[in-house]
Amino acid sequence: MISDIDKYYNPLLGYIKKRVYLAEDAEDLTQEVFLKLSKSDLNTIENVKAWMYQIAKNSIIDYYRSKKRKLEGLENNFINETRDEANAIEELSYCIVPFVERLPEEYRTLLKMSDLENIPQKAIAEKMNMNYVTVRSKIQRGRKKLKEMFAECCQITSGGRGSVICHQKPSNCCDN
Repeated sequence: MISDIDKYYNPLLGYIKKRVYLAEDAEDLTQEVFLKLSKSDLNTIENVKAWMYQIAKNSIIDYYRSKKRKLEGLENNFINETRDEANAIEELSYCIVPFVERLPEEYRTLLKMSDLENIPQKAIAEKMNMNYVTVRSKIQRGRKKLKEMFAECCQITSGGRGSVICHQKPSNCCDN
């Protein structure tokens, strides 16, 4: 059997490396094939080489099945994380209007139009007969004030690119 291992190891490793991306995984699978082969009853096997490659083929299939299960698990975790973020944003959205109402008038009207009614800033500038740059800067200042108001009331944990991971609010911080 040891002479067979020396004879077949490199060709089997090459076979597996062509089908498995990571060299370390290919080496592990090659070892696994020889382990399974050593547990086989070699007296009942007519062609040991063909049997060895059949074990290798099945091991590669199992390898990719296990990778798929791991990926599905990661996808499920990501989907749940996305739902958690959506829930946090939905809960916080109920707080936005009361906070916007507390802003000074110059910011309140512009933020309502821009962020709550989704009116483009250029259209707001035309409608309010204001300079577009002025509207844009006032909306940005209003958003900054709104963010400060949220920070005073709620503890918000943000992820990458400003996504909301979770939040905690003291009692009645969103009430008028």
